[in-house]
Amino acid sequence: MQKFIIIVLFLISLSIYGQKAEVEDLINQIAISEVPENFENYFLVPKSLKQPKACEPLQKYRIRELRMSYKDLPLDLIYKQDKENTDWKDYNLKNVEYVYNEHIHDEYIYRTSPPASKHVQFVNYNIDQKKYHNLIKNKKPHTLIIKKKWLWNKKKIWDNKKFYDELIKAWEIDEKLNLEEKVYFQFSRPVFSKDRKYVRVSVFKNGRCKGSGFTALYKNVNGVWNKLIEYNQVVSMVSMSHSKCGDVSISYNN
Repeated sequence: MQKFIIIVLFLISLSIYGQKAEVEDLINQIAISEVPENFENYFLVPKSLKQPKACEPLQKYRIRELRMSYKDLPLDLIYKQDKENTDWKDYNLKNVEYVYNEHIHDEYIYRTSPPASKHVQFVNYNIDQKKYHNLIKNKKPHTLIIKKKWLWNKKKIWDNKKFYDELIKAWEIDEKLNLEEKVYFQFSRPVFSKDRKYVRVSVFKNGRCKGSGFTALYKNVNGVWNKLIEYNQVVSMVSMSHSKCGDVSISYNN
């Protein structure tokens, strides 16, 4: 009896491991198609995106087309809900940087976006260049490394043209070098068909000023997940009361 229980537990663990590997492969394939090619990595919100309720019902003719092209596609998968959450940190996803908790706004579906401001880290104006470039390379996300002369009084620093020039220069360099920091990605927990041939996933890409997302159906063909259709498209916009979204905005405490 004990041997039988061990065998059952072993088979269950193999099944769980296999399903986890399947999800990893799926999300990695989706990321390849959705993340811009010039990104070395991408920022991912660790908590899975909640599956949104259908806000754009598929028209009957599109459902008929799906049925004609994919006769074994279970149509209930289009609207099937899954209330469970997934922590993507538990998975082996490629080229991922996880969003810090401090930048996760709340529990709503489409609210996790990159911060509108960047934090300033001051360094000595005459800092060694090698050390300076190393700091820039290994800085925290959404941080500017700015050279500061000791004569620049903190209270009057905004009136100093040289400081402002250094700020603009650092901002422009950071925008070019760290394109990945401009977008936060979110993936929903995949909902598979019973035979694991089809899956439903929601994807959202949120920038500082605008975000967009969709829900899609995919089919596994010889290990490749092909997108069949997109629906439930959504768009989010960011408005700011005192400045234009995307303008230079910083914070500092040193």
